[in-house]
Amino acid sequence: MHHTTAARNEIGPLLDQLIRQLDAEGSATQKAHFKRIRVHLYDAHDNLDLTQSMIELATCTAMGFRFSNTADALVNRILTKTIDMVTALEGIRPVVH
Repeated sequence: MHHTTAARNEIGPLLDQLIRQLDAEGSATQKAHFKRIRVHLYDAHDNLDLTQSMIELATCTAMGFRFSNTADALVNRILTKTIDMVTALEGIRPVVH
């Protein structure tokens, strides 16, 4: 399976769930941020395209967003999947900020 397909299958549904949660909480800025990442993820055609989404996901905690417990749990699951994807892509463990 291609890395882009694996990323869409593993991370996409979690992003969808997070976006719904952020919408329910009224967190418009965070919702817009993760919707943009989701678009980049679904538009990725190769590993290079996928890199943009992985970088954005790996640095989302540095954005200073505050999340509810539910949203925070989803973000942590997404970050774990992102780390796994980056490891598979590059064979190294990324630094999450």
